[in-house]
Parts: sequence; structure tokens; C-alpha cells
Amino acid sequence: MAEQQTLAQARGSCRKVQLPHFCGQVTDIILPRERANGLRPQGFLVEQDPHWTLPTHFHQEHQFQLFVGGSARLGRRELPPLTVHYASPHSAYGPLCSGDAGVAYLTLRAISDQGAWVLPDKRENLLLGGSKQQIHAAPSQVLDATALRSLRSAELQTLIEPSANGPAAWLTRLPPAACMRLPSSPHDGAGRFHALTRGQVCTEQGVLEGLALIWSDPGVVLEVQALQDGAELVTMEFAPQAARSFVEDMKLPRAPY
Repeated sequence: MAEQQTLAQARGSCRKVQLPHFCGQVTDIILPRERANGLRPQGFLVEQDPHWTLPTHFHQEHQFQLFVGGSARLGRRELPPLTVHYASPHSAYGPLCSGDAGVAYLTLRAISDQGAWVLPDKRENLLLGGSKQQIHAAPSQVLDATALRSLRSAELQTLIEPSANGPAAWLTRLPPAACMRLPSSPHDGAGRFHALTRGQVCTEQGVLEGLALIWSDPGVVLEVQALQDGAELVTMEFAPQAARSFVEDMKLPRAPY
């Protein structure tokens, strides 16, 4: 199964969020639904207000974030455009400090989660044992719309190297009219999000224009054709263990509020 939606189509779900630890707005693009295979993919755009600091926190399910606009710093790390950040359950990260124009990032999960467990307030809920993982990756260069349209051939860059028990990520750039099967690892994982960050593509379900999200279940082969402006996509694949809910397996409370 695959499903897709553009940010423009989803803007009706945009909501302002004002919490003690976060100010900005959130737009749901891919909503979790009950599925026979247990996956409940969740993808939304977070637009954090300028000069706002989101405190160090953790989540309870496997998560990717893709930074698509503005500027920010995660801890001491500057986040260039199209930075991919992966965090396993109960792996704390932050603070996330937005710049002059704020920062926009996609938050993506194979199993939906609710809210951020902010530290130090929720320290007693943070599981200290077990294997935890965080990965940061970014493309070697950023292309503007003119450079994307001028590509002569498709480009594929591995951002996170696939492994049997880990996540993976790739950047695909297509010149106008090019067709390509989007990447996946030999291990297939727990499904993939494909973020169309620039340009347009045609899929079996219709035409998409960036910013847009496509979710593909494990085993689903996705082929796209770029249209007149070319296309840039970031594919993020979840590790096999992300197919099971960490919250349900560990019998944890679902929400931090």
C-alpha cells in the first residue's frame, strides 16, 4: 500500500500550537490509520516560530525528522538544508533553537506517537537501559530550482547507509521527464517515507508538487516520473524493529500530558 498528499492539500489541517515548550504551527500530511499490518504511519510539518528554543526531549517511537526550511541548531550542531535526523525510542535530543525565519521540519514515524516528553520534567519517564541510536546526515550540496531543471542525468546519494538492523536514507534528484524506481534497502525495513522537497513527480496515484509526502509499506516498489521542473526526493526507511510499537510492547503511557 502507498499513500500520498501534498502540503498544499493538507493545509486545511494546519493548527497553531502554543505550549510552554513549543510555539509554532503543525500541519498533518499523512494521518495514522488502522492497518492490517499494524503500521500507523504519521507525517506532519512543524513550523517553529523564530528564535524559539524547543527544550531537550524524547519520543517513544522511532522517528525521522527532515529539515526543509528556515534555519536551526540542534544542540551545538548547525542544521543545513535537507538534514535528516533519526532518533530511536527514548533517545533524548535538543535543544532545538530556530533562527531569524524560524525553522520548518517534517516529523515522520512508522507508528504514530503523541507529544514530546520534555526534560528534565519527564526524567522519571525516560528509560535509561537498552540500545539507543541517533543519526544525523545531510546532502553534499544543495541545488536550487534552476540547477535541478538543468540536471542531465539522475543522481542518487546515500545519506544513511542501510544495515540489517538500522534505518536508511537516500537523496534522489531527477532531471525533467526522467523515470526512476525510488531506493530501498535489501532488508526492506518497516516501510518508507519519501519527501518530495522540490519539483513535481507523477506516481500511480497522480501528480505531486513539493512539498509532499509519500508513504510506502514494506515490499511496495515505488516508481516516479519527474515533470518539467525535475524532482528532488529524500527517502527515509525505518528499521525492521520500528514495525512494532515500542509503547505497546513496553506497556508505557501513551502521552506525556
